[in-house]
Parts: sequence; structure tokens; C-alpha cells
Amino acid sequence: MPAFFPFEARFPKNFGEACETLIQRVQSPLNPHKGSDPLTAEAVTQEALQAFQQMLAEGIWAHKPEQPLLVGYQCQFRGHTQRGIIGLCDATEVGTTILPHENIRLDRALDIQRWQNMLHCQWTPVYLSYRSNADLSHALTNIWSQTNNHQYVMKDGARIDLWPIQNPALIQNLLQCVQKLPSLYIADGHHRAGACQKLDIQDGIRPMLSVLVSDRDLKVYPFYRRILNDQSPLPFWDILDQLKSLFRLKPCSLEQMFYQYLPAGHFLLVHREACWILQPLNPVDLQIPDVQWLQEQVLGPICGIRDPGTDARLDFGSMNIPLDAFRSVLCQAQTEFILVPRAPSPEEVFRTADRGEIMPPKSTSFEPKIPSGLVAYLPNN
Repeated sequence: MPAFFPFEARFPKNFGEACETLIQRVQSPLNPHKGSDPLTAEAVTQEALQAFQQMLAEGIWAHKPEQPLLVGYQCQFRGHTQRGIIGLCDATEVGTTILPHENIRLDRALDIQRWQNMLHCQWTPVYLSYRSNADLSHALTNIWSQTNNHQYVMKDGARIDLWPIQNPALIQNLLQCVQKLPSLYIADGHHRAGACQKLDIQDGIRPMLSVLVSDRDLKVYPFYRRILNDQSPLPFWDILDQLKSLFRLKPCSLEQMFYQYLPAGHFLLVHREACWILQPLNPVDLQIPDVQWLQEQVLGPICGIRDPGTDARLDFGSMNIPLDAFRSVLCQAQTEFILVPRAPSPEEVFRTADRGEIMPPKSTSFEPKIPSGLVAYLPNN
């Protein structure tokens, strides 16, 4: 059963533009600098370290609490309310009681690990989800009516509320409820989880800052697959003919389908000159997520994209964007065409992880996400 722990949570005294700018500066080393001059990479790292030290000197985060605590979390964004609880998990449990659904790239995880070791800080939780549980839901209801909460309004309009949970009896009840869950599932943050697996053991665990959110509070968006024509171009009209062996191609308008829910096994094919719904000719296997079927039956054998994680002809983007932004991507010169799958449900993700299987990269986009820096874990500060 998954273990969950309270921690010495830090909250920003305010989350204004200055704080966001500093956090963005510190996060810059999280982007891989492959092929760059080592001296340049080192300079960027030192800049991040100086920015972080400036954050601490300016007292952006309040002093650590006298006792470890848990944190209640609520985000209201675009009419959706997401609630959860923030604490520490043991990264050693990733792969046993904490199940991934995507591959973890070692180089990416090592980049994040080096960053964490340098700053001695975690401030972006790994998103973990679970099948809705009545006992845990009941235990959490006592939190939302409390008034000792921190409130933040973000630039995008998201409202975040955080509740320090300090009552020992309530903390113990929450920990016991989490420990009764069969499994936790990584919804977002696979590489952060991989990085935490490499951390030194502290107090018997490899601490991983985590936010636990019920599957009922997850809002999942699909990732589109954009085929590029500037890297060994793929002949679109030939591919269109090959797709007819698998699908019935039904012409439609982009405006008509952009905000519509696709049925299982159906895909949206978008070219700057036309748009089609791809309707499967044969019954689909509902046990296979659409993004996996798309990779195995279309992107691999028809488009020749065998490794979606490294093929330069494939790009990804979340469908959590306005139609005008999507059109802008479609009209870029290097865009040949775009395939849009149905977003997998949380249960499809959970079943895949339960079977020990891996979904293609960029299969899920969970929204909203807690902004980096609203809760921080500084074990050595």
C-alpha cells in the first residue's frame, strides 16, 4: 500500500510577478542543453543557483512550520474545480504501489536530479491520482470549510487555495486513508518521479513532493500529433489513400469538430485544405487506448514513425488551446497534417498502468496543474 507523509511545507508570502519571474529563471536548467557548450550550460546553472539564493534572501517563502503538516489544495479554473492533498510520497515505490504509464527518459530524469541536488528543493509536485475512495473523500471534506487558507490568483485567472493541515488526528486519518488505497498513478511528472528515485534516502524514504487528486477531479485533454514536412517529408495524399484501408473518411469542418468529443477509435485528421473524421471500419478493442492504437496502426506502419519519442517528423501539442491557436499551428509552413486522438479516460490510464504497460509519449494532458512554487519542500534549508 502506498505510504504518505507530512512535511515542512513552505508557502510564498505572495505570488506576484516578481516571484513568478524568479521561479522561471531557476527552472531554466530543467530544459536539456544537449549539444551546447559545457561552459554555457554551467553558466545557466550558476544563474539559476543565484536566482534561487535571491529568492531565499528575499523571503519569498515563509519560515518552515514547527511541525510537519499536510496541505489541502483546491484549484478553480475555467469552471472546473480540482481538489487534492499535498505531502510526500516515497519515490522508491515508483513501479510498485506508484504506477507510471509513460517511459521515463534517463537523461531527462538525471537533469532534474542534478537540479534538485543543487538547490535542495522541490517545488513542483508530482501529480498522482487514484480511483475515487469514499473514506478519503469524507476525510477531506473537513478541510474545505476551514478559514486558515492561503489564496492566490494566477495570471491566467486560476484561483488556488491552500490549507495547512496541522491537526494531528486529521493528519493521521488522512495518512491511513491513503495507505488503504491499492495504488497511486502518476498523472503528470514522470521525469520528476524518476529524478526523485535517484535522491539520497532521508528519514527512511526518497522524498517526492506529491499532490494526490481523485480521478473524479481530473480533466484530461488529448495531445495532437503534428506531422512535419521539413524532415524527410511524408506524402500526405498517399497516406490518405492508405488510411482508407482502416477508416471511413468522413469530411467535416474543423469548427464543427474541434470542441466535440470523439467516439472510441475515431480520430480527427486535419490538413490546411480539408478536415476528416476517421471512422474505424472494424470494431475497436476498448482495452487499448486510442493513442496506443494510433501509434501501432497508423503512425508506425503507415507514416513510418516507429519511435514517437525521437522521430524528428513528429511533434506534439495539448488540445487545451483555443481554435485560433490550433489554426495557427496548422498553418505553419512545416506542418504537413495533424492527427487528433480521443483523450484517454483516467480509468484507461489506470488499467494500462495496472497491466504494467506503457502508453506512447504525450498521451495525456491533465489540467489544471498547480503552479510551481506555491508549495515547496526544502529538506536542508
